[in-house]
Amino acid sequence: FGLFLAFQTTTLRFTLDDENFSLVRSGGDSTGENVVVGGENVWAYNTFVNYDLFPSRSFPILVYFKETQTPEEFWNVGPGEQANSEEAIAKGAVPGQVHFFPAIANTEDLIKGFEEHGCANIE
Repeated sequence: FGLFLAFQTTTLRFTLDDENFSLVRSGGDSTGENVVVGGENVWAYNTFVNYDLFPSRSFPILVYFKETQTPEEFWNVGPGEQANSEEAIAKGAVPGQVHFFPAIANTEDLIKGFEEHGCANIE
């Protein structure tokens, strides 16, 4: 698993521009279709439901975000099944597509970018 993370760290980048959060190759090229739900790995900030770092902001291992840009028929794929369950919605969860990725980026920069673009943190 360590080799996988090392490989990802050297080949992928997360970018934050004025409109979107994106996963790109280290040279800035598109990563192509998302292997799980299709479409490019580019998400408009105004589709973000929320984001967080797990297990904590001070010790980030995973970055999480939920968005509504992905077509709704994919929202219950993988962790979305639980995150969008009737029980979760009844407790106040907002439906959307769930994403997790290893915290291979400067998470403080990610947080700053998310906050600057009005993305909500999980409360």
